[in-house]
Amino acid sequence: MKKLPNYAKSLLLHGSSVTGNFTEGYYYIEEQLRIKDAKALFDFCQWVDLHIGGASQYNIDMLFRAYTDPTNQELQNQAQELSIQIKRIRSYENC
Repeated sequence: MKKLPNYAKSLLLHGSSVTGNFTEGYYYIEEQLRIKDAKALFDFCQWVDLHIGGASQYNIDMLFRAYTDPTNQELQNQAQELSIQIKRIRSYENC
């Protein structure tokens, strides 16, 4: 899968907004996914939770491209910058 399907994007974003993270969100919506996409989407959700800390409708496509193309340094830099911003925001929330 080179591009995140629109149906999956909507489901993953919905699931994560309900549960608070992408892996739990995956479990919330998994029955609605196409079987052929399920494994790749689960792995992507785990990657987002472990390496990024979250995603939104504005950056999920970029993150999926970064996940599927780890050799693209520009995408990796964008993903890393987003991860840093998310960590910074969460540190302010914990103050």
